[in-house]
Amino acid sequence: MSRFYVYAILGEPPATPLGSGISAEPLTLLTSSDLVVAVGVMDEPPVATREAVLGHDAVVRRLAEGSTAILPTRFGMVHEASVLVDWLATAADGLRDALRLVTGREQMTLHVFEVEGAVEGAAVEAPDDSDAGTATGPGARYLTQRRRQRREATLPELAPLRSRLDGLIAAERIERRTTPPFRASVYHLVERGRSAAYRDAVESHRDLVRGVRLRVSGPWAPYAFAPEAVA
Repeated sequence: MSRFYVYAILGEPPATPLGSGISAEPLTLLTSSDLVVAVGVMDEPPVATREAVLGHDAVVRRLAEGSTAILPTRFGMVHEASVLVDWLATAADGLRDALRLVTGREQMTLHVFEVEGAVEGAAVEAPDDSDAGTATGPGARYLTQRRRQRREATLPELAPLRSRLDGLIAAERIERRTTPPFRASVYHLVERGRSAAYRDAVESHRDLVRGVRLRVSGPWAPYAFAPEAVA
């Protein structure tokens, strides 16, 4: 039985030619109800070379050009057709919700780096930890730790910038990094064609952000907004 390399889930068949995949295999579409999967015949996942990963993204970009909504998969996803069809049926509701979110949108990414010598979050964390000195016992210490974790998860240093991006961002996702000085990747979903406006807004208000250094990349297909089962 043939196995398929999966490139993306789509809301409808693309309006442009499918073309070929990273191994020059013709692309085809598998469908389940109103969901469509763009695939190519491939028995085993390709080796994750830089060329292959860039080739995967090039296929995704081409599919995105002919689709209003796309959920790209991560590199290297290979399954039998029956498995894919069953998976589409099982995950249908979540996939439809995700497709509605990304319709007509693309991803911009803020790469956040620590600045050497900066006190991380000091300006915004002090008020919430005002009870830290009186916290006694495991319960109080646990609650204090949870507050710190919640603040860290939202990267409060970016709050002044977020207020300037409100009109551009439809959704946000933060992915923590564990290799200093790389601190986090912040994924933002914006309307297609507004990536330049997003980049300009970040550059214009970069001085509002203290304690971290920012680098902007994109636009990308919305990899970060695909459900985990897809990625």
